[in-house]
Amino acid sequence: MDAQARRAADAAIAARLEAWLSTRPAGERAALGVYWPVRGEPDLRESMAGWHRAGHAIALPRVAADSGALEFGRWTPAATMRPAAFGIALPEPFELLVPTLLIVPCVGFDLRGYRLGYGGGHYDRTLAVRALPAIGVAYDACELARFVAAGHDRPMTAIVTETRTITRQ
Repeated sequence: MDAQARRAADAAIAARLEAWLSTRPAGERAALGVYWPVRGEPDLRESMAGWHRAGHAIALPRVAADSGALEFGRWTPAATMRPAAFGIALPEPFELLVPTLLIVPCVGFDLRGYRLGYGGGHYDRTLAVRALPAIGVAYDACELARFVAAGHDRPMTAIVTETRTITRQ
């Protein structure tokens, strides 16, 4: 995608995500576990700042050393960011915050709600220990007809793209 198309797609994803979030109970939206974009993932940083201004707590993930699951640290638009593993930026200092809903980037997804990430299984381990609603975020072009989900894979509550919001049946 060229830069202009990507910005338009990111804005459309953000608008669809905001519409979906507005239908959720307030407690579920209280603390949003989001992500800092890398490798061409949809960029939601402007939305994160808006959610923060609207009173939501925003948290960014890092891999917990002991379990490989994710733990989340509070982020604000004024946060100092430092580079960490995999080129992912983290807020400094890292103040632990437990999210009530996750917004998860997808390298690929299917209509059953399963997602592909970069293969580390960190989100799957996180969802295995913490039953949270999880919203996959991807571009339409990342849709796969079907792939074999492993036994540990957790389907997303919904997948949001620039043209659709796909919910599990």
